Amino acid sequence: MEKKELFLPDLFTLLDSLEWGISIFDENGNFLWVNRYVLKCSGRPRRFYEGKSVYDFQSMGILDVPVCSQVFQQKKAVTHLQNSYSENGKLEEYIVTATPIFDGNGNIKFVVADRMRVRQLKEYNNLAEQERKQGVSTRMKVTSAKRELIYKSEGMKRIVEDAERAASVASVILLQGESGTGKDVLAHFIHENSDYKHGSMIEINCASMPESLLESELFGYAKGAFTGALSSGKMGLIEAADKGTLFLDEINSMPLGLQAKLLRVLESHTITRLGSTKPVHVDFRLIAATNQNLLECVNNKTFRLDLYYRLNVIPLTLPPLRERKEDIGVLTDFFLEKFCERYSLRKKFSRRVYKTFEAYSWPGNVRELKNIVERMVIMSTVSTLTINEIPESMFIEGGFARAEKNEDEKERIRRALEINNGHREMTAKYLNISRRNLQYKIKKYGLK
Repeated sequence: MEKKELFLPDLFTLLDSLEWGISIFDENGNFLWVNRYVLKCSGRPRRFYEGKSVYDFQSMGILDVPVCSQVFQQKKAVTHLQNSYSENGKLEEYIVTATPIFDGNGNIKFVVADRMRVRQLKEYNNLAEQERKQGVSTRMKVTSAKRELIYKSEGMKRIVEDAERAASVASVILLQGESGTGKDVLAHFIHENSDYKHGSMIEINCASMPESLLESELFGYAKGAFTGALSSGKMGLIEAADKGTLFLDEINSMPLGLQAKLLRVLESHTITRLGSTKPVHVDFRLIAATNQNLLECVNNKTFRLDLYYRLNVIPLTLPPLRERKEDIGVLTDFFLEKFCERYSLRKKFSRRVYKTFEAYSWPGNVRELKNIVERMVIMSTVSTLTINEIPESMFIEGGFARAEKNEDEKERIRRALEINNGHREMTAKYLNISRRNLQYKIKKYGLK
């Protein structure tokens, strides 16, 4: 894998995106650089720190304990509570950890100090406790061996309850709903709550292969059944599902000829391999899924009416995500937590992202939401993801919130100009855009 270089401007951009303070000092305690959090808390511009040391700040009465001095004495990382005054005279208590960076001779070359307001830490702790308690009461999480059902809406709660009742009997279950609504997840849940859970769950997508191959995959074949067949023959997926569950996804795409054969299997509980005359008894639970209206398929003569009646014993319809907006927030949090853990990242969404997600129609349903959250987590370079990280296609297709996105971008550019003291070249590098593009946006948003 190609190694990506991280240049100094990129590093400062990353440090500026953190929601805790970073200050870098030289071996004498002089300020070399501070990030945006420090500037925001102190209310002072970056130029105020130029040419000053932490001892100057102490003599000016800005702070009480220069933690750096203890690092120079002990030559190790030190954590201490520190009181500091902002530009407007407000006193804040911080928890500060200063860490020494040594040169090749064991002498301190730099000190890096990170800080956070104590009240902010308390707020984070309280928020975490509230979310933990709220999550227990408002987010339903049903775990299967491979997937999880995450929901909050009453509609999904009823469907899961119906699925749990249906799982206790051996009847055929028909799962209906648009693509991406989670029919495969519900199928696994049904299997794992049924009497067939000790057997295998065999899955096949009827739209993913041609008729000739689908037939041999479903029914298997005997020795020498056709040219290219294995000399030992092959067990079909229906036979492999014996004492387990067979999940046929997109069954509306199954060719009519195979529909007749499947109907016979359901009625006789036997299958006959291709090229064989010997029937084999099978006992399995069938779960079928479709993203189309099967009655319309019957009317269009692409689906057998008798098979439709045989499948439509216990129909369960999963609503699209746009009809269960209560689930968008909990699903977003679930996927965010999942991908942050997978990629060892620490990120969160701004409130406006949640509002934007709730206003979107989600034509791709839960699958689309999952993909967008993963893309935003991986591709963003900030810890708090705003609507600027949302793919542009959502705004084009949804036709909403563009004004909010522009306003968010305007504020981001305004802050960047302020941090870089209005220097256009440095601001452009800070935002990772060209100076020409920056000039255009400054004019567009009427910034000075």
